[in-house]
Amino acid sequence: MEDKLQLYGELGLGSRLKRLSDILMKEVQIVYNILDIDFDAYLFPIFKVIIDLEVATTTDIQEAIQYTQPAITQALKKLTDKKLVTYKIDKLDKRKKIFKLSPKGKKIHQQMLPLWSAIDIQVKWLTEGSAANLMHHLTYIENQLKEKSLSQRILEKYNV
Repeated sequence: MEDKLQLYGELGLGSRLKRLSDILMKEVQIVYNILDIDFDAYLFPIFKVIIDLEVATTTDIQEAIQYTQPAITQALKKLTDKKLVTYKIDKLDKRKKIFKLSPKGKKIHQQMLPLWSAIDIQVKWLTEGSAANLMHHLTYIENQLKEKSLSQRILEKYNV
């Protein structure tokens, strides 16, 4: 059956971007699972902001990635439950939590650095190239992912 979202053209753009996002997240999660890394792909942006800032409040994270406050709070709870981040209460404002990597978070971060490099290389490969417009480039990316999954591409680059 033909891909209806492609046929819908620009009207289907949001749905195609969502579908592509879901595919990318699922494929990266497959890689984490195969490599036995206890991490959820969707937590990456918040985890990475904390790494980059070293300490961060929910407001810092929201300003950095423009996610909603509830989404950030939910992700921080998961990161805390997984013991990847810890927090302390701000001395001046008891309502504010200051997050930083835990020792386990630092260890996983170091473990993931070469993997993130492999992911970055493969996603760059998919997104490079020229197309007449965004819709054509999305079709190109979707076709490349049908040919070989992102997880296969990453694992090959990562030499697993």
